[in-house]
Amino acid sequence: MADSLELVGVKTVRKQTGTEMSLVRPLRGGDTHQVKEWWRNSVNTTYATCTIFKVTTAEGIVKLALPTGKFEGSDIKIIHDGNFNFTFVAINELDRAALFTENMELIEHYIFPSISGGKIVTVTPAGAADRPSAPPPPPPAPTIGTVTLTGEQSPVDGATESYTVTKTGDASPTYVLTSSDANDTVSGLDVTYSGAGPRTLTVTATDAAASDNPATGTLAINATVLFSTRVSNADLSVAVTVADTGNGNKYQIDGVEQDAIVATAGQTIHFDLSDASLSGHPFKIYTDSSKTTEVTVGVEQQGTDLLFTPPIAGSFSYQCANHAAMGGDITVNA
Repeated sequence: MADSLELVGVKTVRKQTGTEMSLVRPLRGGDTHQVKEWWRNSVNTTYATCTIFKVTTAEGIVKLALPTGKFEGSDIKIIHDGNFNFTFVAINELDRAALFTENMELIEHYIFPSISGGKIVTVTPAGAADRPSAPPPPPPAPTIGTVTLTGEQSPVDGATESYTVTKTGDASPTYVLTSSDANDTVSGLDVTYSGAGPRTLTVTATDAAASDNPATGTLAINATVLFSTRVSNADLSVAVTVADTGNGNKYQIDGVEQDAIVATAGQTIHFDLSDASLSGHPFKIYTDSSKTTEVTVGVEQQGTDLLFTPPIAGSFSYQCANHAAMGGDITVNA
């Protein structure tokens, strides 16, 4: 903003265009103030009779003093640019002015043409006070940004997995992790899974100082590979190896070559396929020993283990996908 006005005599203000400059009346009454003469350095203190304007902007307050008391017909036009810079025109019977802080500390003073020799001279004395300035803007609020949750997406039932959270912002949030499955146990960023099936992990990042508080991130847990490793009393667990006892490579079931397996419908047979001897001998379930049709219903691969849960009674065969007649029979009773 800006402001301008004309001062006639010691108190008459005319043609003011803004509101930044306002005439200051002394508390004791009257129209003028006694201000120590700023242009002298003498043993004896002398005072000048001055008209004072208070100049107010968003940056602060200054005071502009004009020694009007020794002239009868003084007048002047004062133009303020909005940043505590002043232009003086149409000066009549005034020889100087001065700019002070709100507490009357000298910032600078002006010598008018009547005594300067034809132009206005601005003088900044040593040790002068500074103009007011706006405080620096507060730093921008921190942000949490994009929250990303990473970790195991294919856990096994009963396992405890630890997860990691990253963010793109500069905030320092706290994190709360939850699972959409109420049976899971969550401790900090650790999850102990209970039961098979899909679920979603959600991490909530909270920082009251952040402009985007709160922020969340999610991680989908893949249901297709979330299987139970716990073996019930009704299930069957066998270790599979490959050995040649004189008639070629054959599957061994718990050490018995091509042993027959008997189960009931709905019972899970856990084939432990972790032994190194199975390398090159992929273990599969078929409808018969000639491998006419591979069985996929009720078959689940979990790491190195294969789980077969036959839904109906019938006869099946476990065989090597690469070689014939390595396996044996699976009989499923009703």
